[in-house]
Amino acid sequence: MSRDKNYQRLLNSPRWREVKTQVWRRANGLCERCIREGKAAGVPDGYITPGVDCHHIKPVESGRTVMEMEQLCYNPANIELLCIPCHIKTHQEMFSHTREKVKENKQRARQRFMEMNDPHYQPPSDSKPTD
Repeated sequence: MSRDKNYQRLLNSPRWREVKTQVWRRANGLCERCIREGKAAGVPDGYITPGVDCHHIKPVESGRTVMEMEQLCYNPANIELLCIPCHIKTHQEMFSHTREKVKENKQRARQRFMEMNDPHYQPPSDSKPTD
């Protein structure tokens, strides 16, 4: 889980619990990637793996402001229910834990912090990380 305080606050809110429940109901508690791919993750045919993790398709931390982060976090269309193997595979495919991505996330977190705490802060025009 991210160390970004805004991200942690969003995931510890009652609103997140409501959205997560909505996603679980939509998926009937089953891994949406397994269903989409028409296969189960390493289990006998005819069995779809139960979903255990809610995954944000577009990462919450990619939001440039806290408001954008909230929109990404609480939008059920941006969330899918995944089993553990599919969740790991998804993050590997996204390269979401590479050094570059971690550096970009930290830079965005610093900018959000400065924007919230310094009314005169102007982000450098060349500092916006690419998604």
